Amino acid sequence: MRTTRETAIICAATVVAIAILSIPFDINTSNSDYLVWIVGFAVTGLGMALGYRYLTTRKQAQVELTVGEQYRQLAEEYRRLSDMAITSQEHTDLKLGDVSAQLDHLREQMASLQKILKDVE
Repeated sequence: MRTTRETAIICAATVVAIAILSIPFDINTSNSDYLVWIVGFAVTGLGMALGYRYLTTRKQAQVELTVGEQYRQLAEEYRRLSDMAITSQEHTDLKLGDVSAQLDHLREQMASLQKILKDVE
């Protein structure tokens, strides 16, 4: 599949070629010089258009590769941070479980102390 720009370049080159072929060729030097100049300009213009197309395509490919690599790096960083957050949350849950167990033990001790104090009274 060709882009619109490529199709336009091909059509313009075809029109220039047909125009050059339709010029009557005489031995006269002025027509020969005219033909040489037309061919020279046409080839130069076509070369510049194709060169521009090549350079823009190459630059676009480089940008896409760079953006893709940056995306992969960001995705990897996100995964790493996500893993760290999950690990941190697991540690927090374990610590809360330990604190809860210690609070239960302290409540039992307080209950036994209150029972002893009531018995002493």
